[in-house]
Amino acid sequence: MRTIAIMNNKGGVGKTVTAINLADILSREHHKRVILVDCDGQMNLTKVFMPEYDADDWGNVAGLLTGNHEPVWSDNLTPITENLDLIPGSADLYELDLRAIKDAVANNFALAEYCEAIRADAEVDFVIFDCPPGFTAASVAALLASDEVVIPMTLDRFSFSGMDALYGQIANLQHENHGLKIAGVLITQWRNSEVVRQSEALIRSLRVPVFKQTIRRTEKVPESTFDGKPIIAYSPKSAASRDYRAWVAELLEV
Repeated sequence: MRTIAIMNNKGGVGKTVTAINLADILSREHHKRVILVDCDGQMNLTKVFMPEYDADDWGNVAGLLTGNHEPVWSDNLTPITENLDLIPGSADLYELDLRAIKDAVANNFALAEYCEAIRADAEVDFVIFDCPPGFTAASVAALLASDEVVIPMTLDRFSFSGMDALYGQIANLQHENHGLKIAGVLITQWRNSEVVRQSEALIRSLRVPVFKQTIRRTEKVPESTFDGKPIIAYSPKSAASRDYRAWVAELLEV
């Protein structure tokens, strides 16, 4: 079983879109059993699949972090498709961040322990964590549970300025999770312009691994989020669909 955190301190780089489409392509086209975990209090990922989601009616990530969850790991899942299950997010994650700082309420290793229970049953191929910007209680727990980190990144100055800090923060967590590695930076919203080409050359020259495949910018991606569908379901022949398929194939070869 592979556990993957989709992480960047910067918002608007395509973390949630990447998590959704990675999970969808793995489950739909590669027939993998996937659990998708929404670690963001905004719950954008959850609302794509469950527009009427009410945290009071479902188990969620906040419950896992505080120990208020079902004792059997599979009882905490919300089925989405035959091979894809979701652990929803919760607005309670915002309060949990404050309580974690003040009272150490959250268990940083709760998601790691949960993944060990899943791994013991050998029924799941991938667990994918959609992390919020910043090192919150949920994102730290996700990184401590993960084998690898995928870093979606747009090619602008702000993304570059935050890369060293992100790299250092992940390195610090590797002292607690010795198996954690950076799978690579995934360049998103790529377009054919001089500044993007120069920025791509720069990021590929740095110490961080970068995936060969990039994700081209297309209006089909934001349209798919409004329609509540992964990109290959919404527009299977779009540039982004082709790019995400190629990227998932590259990830599977790593």
